[in-house]
Amino acid sequence: LQIISQADQISSIEQSQLSKQQEWQKKHAQQQLTYQKQVEQLAILEQKQALLQSMIESLPESINKTTPEGGIEPVLLPIKEHAEEFHAPLEDEHPKQAMQLESFSERIARLDKSYNYTFGMLEQQIQQRHQEILAMLEGAGLNDALVRSATDESDTAQGGPLDLFDESKIPAEFLTIADKLLALNNLENLLSELPQTLPAADYYISSSFGLRKDPMNGRRAFHKGVDLAGWHKTEIFAPADATVLRAGRNGGYGNFIELQHKNGFVTRFGHLNKIKVKKGQTVNKDDVIGLMGSTGRSTSTHLHYEVLVNGKHVNPVKITKALSRVR
Repeated sequence: LQIISQADQISSIEQSQLSKQQEWQKKHAQQQLTYQKQVEQLAILEQKQALLQSMIESLPESINKTTPEGGIEPVLLPIKEHAEEFHAPLEDEHPKQAMQLESFSERIARLDKSYNYTFGMLEQQIQQRHQEILAMLEGAGLNDALVRSATDESDTAQGGPLDLFDESKIPAEFLTIADKLLALNNLENLLSELPQTLPAADYYISSSFGLRKDPMNGRRAFHKGVDLAGWHKTEIFAPADATVLRAGRNGGYGNFIELQHKNGFVTRFGHLNKIKVKKGQTVNKDDVIGLMGSTGRSTSTHLHYEVLVNGKHVNPVKITKALSRVR
């Protein structure tokens, strides 16, 4: 009887141990699933932050680069599977483990909320700046072809190591915001390449763009540029980076310079006293290209200045005023 009783006790203990073992295996499997889910959540957060950081570093100077209070938290490292993270067989789950998992979930939610907020703020600023530039281009009388040239991506003179994001882990709306930033940066580059200022420091406008009475014969005529009057030999500078298309005598223009800028812009300078550049030469913004004079068909010292966009004359003063509002 005693032997039978001991056998029953052993059997009962074995059943209890087996039950605990099965329970532990079940909890261990659940813990493994939780761990895998955490790793996936961290991978998504890491890609979100990588994209966000890249976007912040790529913002144009016209946009404030501040982030929400506290800044962007550093990238979270994946949880490492240390031995102490999992319990040995036959032991009960410790309450601390549940607290740690809860804390992890809370932190994930907080970080995700912070990133979502920052992306939203960036989108607002990007959209606002984009609309400001488009309104300026329209106000300056620049045509649709110029806007298209700004939004088209160029593949010239580019390269470098390839560092891709895992787009499968980034929500589509965030990628859309990134595309908006790319379009904005193209527009900002366009602004930096435009002839943003009139090409003399000291002057007054003696004749405006458009319909006028010709100073020589008094007949109505269309003035394709603007006349800037000033002191004899006032320095004339390049309004933007350019290549010299022409430099020399040109009929009624007298001593004449024509510059080819990017995005279909051409500027022309007439009645110069002296030309300081040569055909084919590359000039930078603010380089002195000539001196104000009165050569050619001219009544007195001034600069005749023209701006063309894709072959069409536009008002130089109108462009300058419009650009000054978005710098």
